[in-house]
Amino acid sequence: MKHLFKFCRVLLFLLVFAGMLFAQGTNLLVNGDLETIVPAFWTKVNDGLGGARVEWSWEGGAEGSLKSYKVVKPAATSDVVGWMSANNADMYWNNAKGNDTYTIRYWAKTEGVNVNPATDDEKIGVWFKFYAGGTVLAEAFVPVDQSVSSKDWTQYESAVFVSSEPDSMVAVAVLGKDATGTVWFDNVYCNSQSSWSMGVFNGDAETPVGWMQWSSSSEVGFVSLVEDTAAHSGTHSALLIERDDNADEIVFYSEPVPVTPGKWYLISGWVRTDSLSTGDTLYPTNVVKTRDNDRLGYTFFYHRAPLKTAWDLTEGDQFFYIDQREPRSGWTYYAVVSQAPADAAGVSMRARFTSFPKGKAWYDDFGIQELRVIQVSIEDPETPVTTLSSNYQLFQNYPNPFNPITVIEYRVPKAGSVKLEIYNLLGQKIRTLVNDYLTPGQYRVVWDGRDDQGRQVATGVYLYQLRGDNALITKKMMLIK
Repeated sequence: MKHLFKFCRVLLFLLVFAGMLFAQGTNLLVNGDLETIVPAFWTKVNDGLGGARVEWSWEGGAEGSLKSYKVVKPAATSDVVGWMSANNADMYWNNAKGNDTYTIRYWAKTEGVNVNPATDDEKIGVWFKFYAGGTVLAEAFVPVDQSVSSKDWTQYESAVFVSSEPDSMVAVAVLGKDATGTVWFDNVYCNSQSSWSMGVFNGDAETPVGWMQWSSSSEVGFVSLVEDTAAHSGTHSALLIERDDNADEIVFYSEPVPVTPGKWYLISGWVRTDSLSTGDTLYPTNVVKTRDNDRLGYTFFYHRAPLKTAWDLTEGDQFFYIDQREPRSGWTYYAVVSQAPADAAGVSMRARFTSFPKGKAWYDDFGIQELRVIQVSIEDPETPVTTLSSNYQLFQNYPNPFNPITVIEYRVPKAGSVKLEIYNLLGQKIRTLVNDYLTPGQYRVVWDGRDDQGRQVATGVYLYQLRGDNALITKKMMLIK
Protein backbone atom coordinates (compact mmCIF):
# COMPACT_ATOMS: atom_id res chain seq x y z
CA MET A 1 0.00 0.00 0.00
CA LYS A 2 2.87 2.37 0.82
CA HIS A 3 4.39 1.79 -2.63
CA LEU A 4 0.99 2.25 -4.29
CA PHE A 5 0.47 5.57 -2.51
CA LYS A 6 3.92 6.73 -3.51
CA PHE A 7 3.30 5.78 -7.15
CA CYS A 8 -0.08 7.54 -7.24
CA ARG A 9 1.38 10.69 -5.70
CA VAL A 10 4.18 10.79 -8.25
CA LEU A 11 1.70 10.11 -11.08
CA LEU A 12 -0.50 13.01 -9.93
CA PHE A 13 2.51 15.33 -9.85
CA LEU A 14 3.59 14.26 -13.32
CA LEU A 15 0.12 14.66 -14.79
CA VAL A 16 -0.12 18.22 -13.47
CA PHE A 17 3.27 19.20 -14.87
CA ALA A 18 3.35 17.00 -17.97
CA GLY A 19 3.26 19.97 -20.33
CA MET A 20 6.32 21.44 -18.66
CA LEU A 21 8.22 18.18 -18.66
CA PHE A 22 8.03 17.46 -22.36
CA ALA A 23 6.98 19.37 -25.45
CA GLN A 24 7.43 17.95 -28.92
CA GLY A 25 7.71 20.82 -31.39
CA THR A 26 5.48 21.29 -34.39
CA ASN A 27 6.63 19.97 -37.74
CA LEU A 28 9.25 22.37 -39.10
CA LEU A 29 8.93 21.10 -42.66
CA VAL A 30 6.86 23.09 -45.13
CA ASN A 31 4.15 20.77 -46.48
CA GLY A 32 5.44 17.70 -44.66
CA ASP A 33 2.15 15.87 -45.28
CA LEU A 34 2.27 16.72 -49.03
CA GLU A 35 -1.30 17.99 -48.99
CA THR A 36 -0.66 21.62 -50.00
CA ILE A 37 -1.18 21.15 -53.72
CA VAL A 38 0.60 24.15 -55.20
CA PRO A 39 3.88 23.97 -57.12
CA ALA A 40 7.21 24.85 -55.54
CA PHE A 41 9.03 28.03 -56.61
CA TRP A 42 6.34 29.31 -59.02
CA THR A 43 3.48 31.78 -58.51
CA LYS A 44 0.39 32.61 -60.53
CA VAL A 45 0.22 35.88 -62.50
CA ASN A 46 -3.25 37.51 -62.67
CA ASP A 47 -5.22 34.34 -62.06
CA GLY A 48 -8.95 35.08 -62.52
CA LEU A 49 -8.41 38.25 -64.52
CA GLY A 50 -11.22 38.49 -67.10
CA GLY A 51 -12.19 34.88 -66.45
CA ALA A 52 -8.67 33.53 -67.06
CA ARG A 53 -7.51 30.47 -65.09
CA VAL A 54 -3.95 29.70 -64.02
CA GLU A 55 -3.63 26.06 -62.94
CA TRP A 56 -1.07 23.48 -61.86
CA SER A 57 -2.08 20.83 -64.38
CA TRP A 58 -1.87 17.09 -63.66
CA GLU A 59 -3.02 16.16 -67.18
CA GLY A 60 0.46 15.10 -68.28
CA GLY A 61 3.46 17.16 -69.27
CA ALA A 62 6.27 17.20 -71.82
CA GLU A 63 8.56 14.22 -72.33
CA GLY A 64 6.28 11.89 -70.39
CA SER A 65 6.11 13.87 -67.15
CA LEU A 66 2.98 14.13 -64.99
CA LYS A 67 2.47 17.86 -64.58
CA SER A 68 2.79 21.24 -66.25
CA TYR A 69 1.90 24.92 -65.84
CA LYS A 70 -1.45 25.58 -67.53
CA VAL A 71 -3.08 28.87 -68.54
CA VAL A 72 -6.65 29.15 -69.86
CA LYS A 73 -7.55 32.56 -71.29
CA PRO A 74 -10.93 32.80 -73.05
CA ALA A 75 -10.77 36.51 -73.94
CA ALA A 76 -8.58 39.62 -74.06
CA THR A 77 -7.63 41.00 -70.64
CA SER A 78 -6.18 44.19 -69.20
CA ASP A 79 -2.83 42.51 -68.44
CA VAL A 80 -0.81 39.38 -69.16
CA VAL A 81 -1.77 36.08 -67.49
CA GLY A 82 0.50 33.19 -66.62
CA TRP A 83 3.15 31.84 -64.25
CA MET A 84 6.32 33.42 -62.80
CA SER A 85 9.30 31.58 -61.30
CA ALA A 86 11.14 32.46 -58.12
CA ASN A 87 14.44 34.32 -58.36
CA ASN A 88 16.84 31.59 -59.46
CA ALA A 89 20.11 33.54 -59.75
CA ASP A 90 21.64 32.61 -56.38
CA MET A 91 19.12 30.20 -54.88
CA TYR A 92 20.75 27.31 -52.98
CA TRP A 93 23.56 25.97 -55.23
CA ASN A 94 22.88 28.37 -58.15
CA ASN A 95 25.46 31.09 -58.83
CA ALA A 96 24.50 32.81 -62.10
CA LYS A 97 27.49 34.22 -64.00
CA GLY A 98 28.00 37.38 -66.01
CA ASN A 99 29.77 37.91 -69.34
CA ASP A 100 28.25 34.72 -70.67
CA THR A 101 25.60 33.51 -73.09
CA TYR A 102 22.68 31.59 -71.61
CA THR A 103 20.74 28.84 -73.32
CA ILE A 104 17.03 29.39 -72.65
CA ARG A 105 14.29 26.92 -73.57
CA TYR A 106 11.00 25.34 -72.60
CA TRP A 107 8.28 23.03 -73.90
CA ALA A 108 4.70 24.11 -74.66
CA LYS A 109 1.44 22.68 -75.93
CA THR A 110 -1.31 24.90 -77.35
CA GLU A 111 -5.03 24.43 -77.90
CA GLY A 112 -7.34 26.91 -79.59
CA VAL A 113 -4.95 29.88 -79.36
CA ASN A 114 -5.15 32.99 -81.51
CA VAL A 115 -3.07 32.69 -84.68
CA ASN A 116 -0.69 34.97 -86.57
CA PRO A 117 -0.30 37.62 -83.82
CA ALA A 118 0.00 41.15 -85.20
CA THR A 119 1.20 42.75 -81.95
CA ASP A 120 3.32 41.74 -78.97
CA ASP A 121 0.17 41.77 -76.82
CA GLU A 122 -1.22 38.88 -78.90
CA LYS A 123 1.87 36.70 -78.42
CA ILE A 124 2.37 33.69 -76.14
CA GLY A 125 5.69 32.52 -74.74
CA VAL A 126 8.25 32.74 -71.94
CA TRP A 127 10.21 35.79 -70.84
CA PHE A 128 13.69 35.23 -69.36
CA LYS A 129 14.73 38.30 -67.38
CA PHE A 130 18.08 39.07 -65.71
CA TYR A 131 18.57 41.91 -63.21
CA ALA A 132 21.28 43.43 -61.03
CA GLY A 133 20.33 45.89 -58.31
CA GLY A 134 16.86 46.22 -59.83
CA THR A 135 18.21 47.19 -63.26
CA VAL A 136 17.57 44.97 -66.27
CA LEU A 137 20.81 43.41 -67.56
CA ALA A 138 19.21 41.35 -70.32
CA GLU A 139 15.90 39.86 -71.28
CA ALA A 140 14.59 37.66 -74.06
CA PHE A 141 11.12 36.54 -75.08
CA VAL A 142 10.87 33.07 -76.63
CA PRO A 143 7.47 32.75 -78.41
CA VAL A 144 5.44 29.65 -79.14
CA ASP A 145 4.39 28.74 -82.68
CA GLN A 146 1.11 30.56 -83.31
CA SER A 147 0.90 29.74 -86.99
CA VAL A 148 -1.67 27.09 -86.01
CA SER A 149 -4.26 27.22 -83.25
CA SER A 150 -3.34 23.87 -81.68
CA LYS A 151 0.01 22.13 -81.50
CA ASP A 152 1.27 19.18 -79.44
CA TRP A 153 4.24 19.40 -77.12
CA THR A 154 7.07 21.27 -78.84
CA GLN A 155 10.43 22.48 -77.58
CA TYR A 156 11.35 26.15 -78.06
CA GLU A 157 14.91 27.36 -77.60
CA SER A 158 16.97 30.54 -77.90
CA ALA A 159 19.95 32.28 -76.27
CA VAL A 160 20.67 35.57 -74.50
CA PHE A 161 23.94 37.29 -73.56
CA VAL A 162 24.20 38.59 -69.98
CA SER A 163 26.94 41.23 -69.63
CA SER A 164 27.55 41.13 -65.87
CA GLU A 165 26.66 38.94 -62.91
CA PRO A 166 22.92 39.02 -62.19
CA ASP A 167 21.42 38.97 -58.70
CA SER A 168 18.01 38.02 -60.08
CA MET A 169 16.78 35.77 -62.86
CA VAL A 170 13.09 35.01 -63.35
CA ALA A 171 11.15 33.17 -66.03
CA VAL A 172 7.60 34.33 -66.83
CA ALA A 173 5.37 32.04 -68.92
CA VAL A 174 2.55 34.23 -70.24
CA LEU A 175 -0.29 34.83 -72.64
CA GLY A 176 -0.22 38.47 -73.73
CA LYS A 177 -3.11 40.82 -72.96
CA ASP A 178 -4.83 40.13 -76.27
CA ALA A 179 -3.81 36.48 -76.60
CA THR A 180 -6.45 33.78 -76.11
CA GLY A 181 -6.66 30.00 -75.83
CA THR A 182 -5.15 27.30 -73.61
CA VAL A 183 -1.42 26.72 -73.16
CA TRP A 184 0.61 24.23 -71.12
CA PHE A 185 4.24 25.13 -70.27
CA ASP A 186 6.85 22.64 -69.03
CA ASN A 187 10.58 21.96 -68.57
CA VAL A 188 11.61 25.62 -68.37
CA TYR A 189 15.41 25.77 -68.59
CA CYS A 190 18.12 28.43 -68.30
CA ASN A 191 21.87 27.94 -67.92
CA SER A 192 25.12 29.59 -68.95
CA GLN A 193 26.87 28.01 -71.93
CA SER A 194 30.53 28.09 -70.86
CA SER A 195 29.97 26.04 -67.72
CA TRP A 196 27.11 25.18 -65.38
CA SER A 197 26.10 28.08 -63.14
CA MET A 198 22.35 27.82 -62.53
CA GLY A 199 19.09 26.04 -63.21
CA VAL A 200 15.38 26.81 -62.91
CA PHE A 201 13.90 25.34 -59.74
CA ASN A 202 10.85 23.18 -60.45
CA GLY A 203 11.00 24.09 -64.11
CA ASP A 204 9.54 20.63 -64.74
CA ALA A 205 6.46 21.41 -62.57
CA GLU A 206 6.73 18.10 -60.68
CA THR A 207 7.09 19.04 -56.99
CA PRO A 208 4.82 20.78 -54.47
CA VAL A 209 5.71 23.74 -52.29
CA GLY A 210 8.49 22.88 -49.84
CA TRP A 211 9.94 20.09 -51.99
CA MET A 212 12.32 19.30 -54.83
CA GLN A 213 13.27 16.14 -56.74
CA TRP A 214 16.26 14.84 -58.63
CA SER A 215 17.16 11.80 -60.71
CA SER A 216 20.25 10.94 -62.72
CA SER A 217 20.02 12.37 -66.24
CA SER A 218 21.59 9.28 -67.83
CA GLU A 219 19.60 6.61 -65.96
CA VAL A 220 16.31 8.33 -65.19
CA GLY A 221 14.13 6.96 -62.41
CA PHE A 222 10.64 8.21 -61.62
CA VAL A 223 10.14 10.72 -58.81
CA SER A 224 6.99 12.78 -58.33
CA LEU A 225 4.13 13.80 -56.10
CA VAL A 226 1.18 11.54 -57.01
CA GLU A 227 -2.47 11.20 -56.16
CA ASP A 228 -2.70 8.20 -53.88
CA THR A 229 -5.96 6.71 -52.60
CA ALA A 230 -3.86 4.61 -50.20
CA ALA A 231 -1.80 7.54 -48.88
CA HIS A 232 -0.84 7.36 -45.22
CA SER A 233 -2.81 10.55 -44.68
CA GLY A 234 -4.71 12.76 -47.08
CA THR A 235 -4.74 11.91 -50.77
CA HIS A 236 -1.13 12.39 -51.93
CA SER A 237 2.26 10.80 -51.47
CA ALA A 238 5.70 10.97 -53.09
CA LEU A 239 6.32 8.00 -55.39
CA LEU A 240 9.85 6.84 -56.25
CA ILE A 241 10.30 4.06 -58.83
CA GLU A 242 13.57 2.47 -59.92
CA ARG A 243 13.30 -0.16 -62.67
CA ASP A 244 16.98 -0.98 -63.20
CA ASP A 245 20.03 -1.68 -61.06
CA ASN A 246 22.33 0.76 -62.83
CA ALA A 247 24.52 3.06 -60.74
CA ASP A 248 22.11 5.96 -60.37
CA GLU A 249 19.96 7.39 -57.62
CA ILE A 250 16.64 9.19 -57.20
CA VAL A 251 15.60 11.58 -54.44
CA PHE A 252 12.59 13.60 -53.30
CA TYR A 253 13.84 16.21 -50.86
CA SER A 254 12.79 19.10 -48.70
CA GLU A 255 13.94 22.66 -48.68
CA PRO A 256 16.14 23.29 -45.62
CA VAL A 257 14.39 24.62 -42.53
CA PRO A 258 16.01 26.51 -39.62
CA VAL A 259 17.36 24.66 -36.57
CA THR A 260 19.12 25.69 -33.36
CA PRO A 261 22.66 24.37 -32.74
CA GLY A 262 22.76 21.83 -29.92
CA LYS A 263 19.02 21.10 -30.00
CA TRP A 264 17.69 17.59 -30.56
CA TYR A 265 15.40 16.83 -33.50
CA LEU A 266 13.10 13.95 -34.36
CA ILE A 267 13.41 13.17 -38.09
CA SER A 268 10.71 10.83 -39.35
CA GLY A 269 8.46 9.60 -42.13
CA TRP A 270 6.18 6.83 -43.34
CA VAL A 271 6.95 4.43 -46.20
CA ARG A 272 5.14 1.65 -48.05
CA THR A 273 6.84 -0.48 -50.69
CA ASP A 274 6.24 -2.88 -53.55
CA SER A 275 8.50 -5.09 -55.72
CA LEU A 276 11.65 -4.11 -53.80
CA SER A 277 15.01 -5.75 -54.27
CA THR A 278 15.58 -7.55 -50.97
CA GLY A 279 18.21 -9.16 -48.76
CA ASP A 280 18.08 -11.18 -45.56
CA THR A 281 20.44 -8.76 -43.80
CA LEU A 282 18.80 -5.52 -45.00
CA TYR A 283 17.29 -4.56 -41.64
CA PRO A 284 16.11 -1.03 -40.88
CA THR A 285 18.86 1.04 -39.32
CA ASN A 286 19.48 3.90 -36.96
CA VAL A 287 21.50 6.89 -38.19
CA VAL A 288 24.60 5.78 -40.09
CA LYS A 289 27.22 7.75 -42.00
CA THR A 290 27.83 5.00 -44.54
CA ARG A 291 26.19 5.16 -47.94
CA ASP A 292 24.98 1.65 -48.78
CA ASN A 293 24.40 1.42 -52.52
CA ASP A 294 21.90 -1.44 -52.14
CA ARG A 295 19.54 0.46 -49.85
CA LEU A 296 16.70 2.92 -49.84
CA GLY A 297 15.34 5.03 -47.03
CA TYR A 298 16.09 8.55 -45.85
CA THR A 299 19.00 10.96 -45.85
CA PHE A 300 19.28 14.19 -43.89
CA PHE A 301 21.80 17.02 -43.88
CA TYR A 302 22.61 19.90 -41.61
CA HIS A 303 23.24 23.22 -43.38
CA ARG A 304 25.40 26.19 -42.49
CA ALA A 305 24.08 29.71 -43.02
CA PRO A 306 22.85 31.22 -45.27
CA LEU A 307 20.06 28.77 -46.04
CA LYS A 308 18.45 30.33 -49.14
CA THR A 309 21.54 31.31 -51.12
CA ALA A 310 23.95 28.45 -50.36
CA TRP A 311 24.04 24.68 -49.98
CA ASP A 312 26.85 24.45 -47.42
CA LEU A 313 26.57 21.17 -45.53
CA THR A 314 28.13 20.26 -42.20
CA GLU A 315 28.88 16.73 -40.96
CA GLY A 316 27.99 15.21 -44.33
CA ASP A 317 25.28 12.76 -45.36
CA GLN A 318 23.41 10.97 -42.60
CA PHE A 319 21.32 7.93 -43.57
CA PHE A 320 18.66 5.76 -42.01
CA TYR A 321 17.52 2.84 -44.11
CA ILE A 322 14.16 1.06 -44.23
CA ASP A 323 13.41 -2.65 -43.90
CA GLN A 324 14.24 -4.45 -47.18
CA ARG A 325 13.84 -8.04 -46.04
CA GLU A 326 10.50 -8.36 -47.83
CA PRO A 327 9.59 -7.01 -51.28
CA ARG A 328 6.30 -5.50 -50.12
CA SER A 329 5.25 -3.64 -46.97
CA GLY A 330 2.34 -1.58 -45.72
CA TRP A 331 2.82 1.88 -44.25
CA THR A 332 5.71 1.72 -41.77
CA TYR A 333 6.99 4.50 -39.53
CA TYR A 334 10.72 5.25 -39.41
CA ALA A 335 12.26 7.82 -37.07
CA VAL A 336 15.62 8.82 -35.66
CA VAL A 337 16.81 11.47 -33.25
CA SER A 338 19.75 13.73 -34.05
CA GLN A 339 21.47 16.66 -32.38
CA ALA A 340 22.16 19.72 -34.54
CA PRO A 341 25.91 20.46 -34.67
CA ALA A 342 27.37 23.69 -33.36
CA ASP A 343 27.67 25.29 -36.81
CA ALA A 344 24.21 24.26 -38.08
CA ALA A 345 21.63 26.80 -39.21
CA GLY A 346 19.22 24.43 -40.94
CA VAL A 347 18.36 20.86 -41.84
CA SER A 348 16.78 19.11 -44.83
CA MET A 349 15.74 15.53 -45.48
CA ARG A 350 15.37 13.25 -48.50
CA ALA A 351 13.45 10.18 -49.53
CA ARG A 352 16.13 8.32 -51.40
CA PHE A 353 17.07 5.30 -53.51
CA THR A 354 20.84 4.93 -53.63
CA SER A 355 22.61 3.35 -56.61
CA PHE A 356 21.33 -0.20 -57.13
CA PRO A 357 18.02 -1.03 -55.40
CA LYS A 358 14.93 -1.58 -57.57
CA GLY A 359 11.22 -1.30 -56.88
CA LYS A 360 8.59 1.18 -55.76
CA ALA A 361 8.34 3.20 -52.57
CA TRP A 362 5.66 5.67 -51.52
CA TYR A 363 6.68 8.24 -48.87
CA ASP A 364 4.31 10.35 -46.80
CA ASP A 365 4.06 12.49 -43.65
CA PHE A 366 7.67 13.62 -43.40
CA GLY A 367 8.57 15.30 -40.14
CA ILE A 368 11.35 17.31 -38.53
CA GLN A 369 10.42 18.28 -34.97
CA GLU A 370 12.39 19.81 -32.13
CA LEU A 371 12.43 17.76 -28.96
CA ARG A 372 12.33 19.99 -25.88
CA VAL A 373 13.13 17.80 -22.93
CA ILE A 374 13.44 17.94 -19.14
CA GLN A 375 14.48 14.48 -18.02
CA VAL A 376 12.54 13.12 -15.05
CA SER A 377 13.23 9.70 -13.49
CA ILE A 378 10.35 7.58 -12.19
CA GLU A 379 12.54 4.77 -10.89
CA ASP A 380 11.36 3.58 -7.47
CA PRO A 381 14.51 2.88 -5.41
CA GLU A 382 12.57 0.41 -3.26
CA THR A 383 11.80 -1.76 -6.29
CA PRO A 384 15.16 -2.05 -8.08
CA VAL A 385 15.34 -3.54 -11.57
CA THR A 386 17.49 -6.65 -12.06
CA THR A 387 20.52 -6.02 -14.30
CA LEU A 388 23.00 -8.44 -15.90
CA SER A 389 25.18 -6.39 -18.23
CA SER A 390 28.66 -7.65 -19.26
CA ASN A 391 29.38 -4.01 -20.19
CA TYR A 392 26.18 -3.55 -22.18
CA GLN A 393 24.51 -0.30 -21.14
CA LEU A 394 20.87 0.74 -21.28
CA PHE A 395 20.25 4.38 -20.44
CA GLN A 396 17.15 6.00 -19.01
CA ASN A 397 14.78 6.99 -21.77
CA TYR A 398 14.15 10.67 -22.39
CA PRO A 399 11.86 12.41 -22.00
CA ASN A 400 10.32 10.41 -19.18
CA PRO A 401 7.34 10.62 -18.71
CA PHE A 402 6.63 11.06 -22.42
CA ASN A 403 3.84 11.76 -24.90
CA PRO A 404 3.86 10.50 -27.60
CA ILE A 405 7.54 9.79 -28.38
CA THR A 406 10.56 8.89 -26.30
CA VAL A 407 14.23 8.17 -27.05
CA ILE A 408 16.09 5.10 -25.79
CA GLU A 409 19.89 4.94 -25.95
CA TYR A 410 22.02 1.85 -25.37
CA ARG A 411 25.63 0.76 -25.74
CA VAL A 412 26.85 -2.49 -27.32
CA PRO A 413 30.40 -3.54 -26.27
CA LYS A 414 30.94 -6.26 -28.90
CA ALA A 415 29.46 -7.52 -32.13
CA GLY A 416 26.48 -9.81 -31.73
CA SER A 417 22.72 -10.23 -31.76
CA VAL A 418 20.82 -7.54 -29.84
CA LYS A 419 17.16 -7.18 -28.96
CA LEU A 420 15.38 -4.15 -27.50
CA GLU A 421 11.76 -4.83 -26.56
CA ILE A 422 8.90 -3.11 -24.75
CA TYR A 423 6.74 -4.95 -22.18
CA ASN A 424 3.75 -3.99 -20.08
CA LEU A 425 3.66 -4.65 -16.32
CA LEU A 426 1.97 -8.01 -16.92
CA GLY A 427 5.06 -9.16 -18.78
CA GLN A 428 3.35 -9.11 -22.19
CA LYS A 429 5.55 -8.02 -25.07
CA ILE A 430 4.25 -4.80 -26.66
CA ARG A 431 6.83 -3.85 -29.28
CA THR A 432 10.13 -5.07 -30.70
CA LEU A 433 12.24 -2.00 -31.45
CA VAL A 434 15.52 -3.74 -32.34
CA ASN A 435 16.24 -7.31 -33.40
CA ASP A 436 19.51 -7.16 -35.25
CA TYR A 437 23.18 -8.10 -35.41
CA LEU A 438 25.02 -4.98 -34.26
CA THR A 439 28.66 -3.93 -34.21
CA PRO A 440 30.13 -2.22 -31.11
CA GLY A 441 28.91 1.31 -30.51
CA GLN A 442 26.26 3.51 -28.97
CA TYR A 443 22.80 3.42 -30.52
CA ARG A 444 19.63 5.45 -30.25
CA VAL A 445 16.06 4.43 -31.12
CA VAL A 446 12.69 6.17 -30.88
CA TRP A 447 9.51 4.58 -29.53
CA ASP A 448 6.32 6.24 -30.69
CA GLY A 449 4.05 4.65 -28.07
CA ARG A 450 2.65 2.09 -30.51
CA ASP A 451 2.61 -1.71 -30.38
CA ASP A 452 3.78 -4.09 -33.11
CA GLN A 453 0.41 -3.73 -34.86
CA GLY A 454 0.72 0.05 -35.01
CA ARG A 455 -1.89 0.68 -32.29
CA GLN A 456 -1.36 3.44 -29.73
CA VAL A 457 -0.89 1.93 -26.25
CA ALA A 458 -2.59 3.22 -23.10
CA THR A 459 -1.26 5.53 -20.41
CA GLY A 460 0.86 3.60 -17.94
CA VAL A 461 4.23 2.26 -16.87
CA TYR A 462 6.16 0.12 -19.36
CA LEU A 463 9.38 -1.86 -19.20
CA TYR A 464 12.04 -1.69 -21.86
CA GLN A 465 14.54 -4.52 -22.00
CA LEU A 466 17.91 -4.88 -23.72
CA ARG A 467 19.16 -8.40 -24.47
CA GLY A 468 22.62 -9.24 -25.72
CA ASP A 469 25.30 -11.89 -25.28
CA ASN A 470 25.21 -12.64 -21.54
CA ALA A 471 23.28 -9.39 -21.05
CA LEU A 472 19.80 -8.57 -19.79
CA ILE A 473 18.97 -5.02 -18.67
CA THR A 474 15.49 -3.73 -17.88
CA LYS A 475 14.29 -0.22 -17.04
CA LYS A 476 10.96 1.48 -16.50
CA MET A 477 9.29 4.41 -18.27
CA MET A 478 5.93 6.11 -18.23
CA LEU A 479 3.59 7.11 -21.05
CA ILE A 480 1.16 9.92 -20.21
CA LYS A 481 -1.64 11.08 -22.47
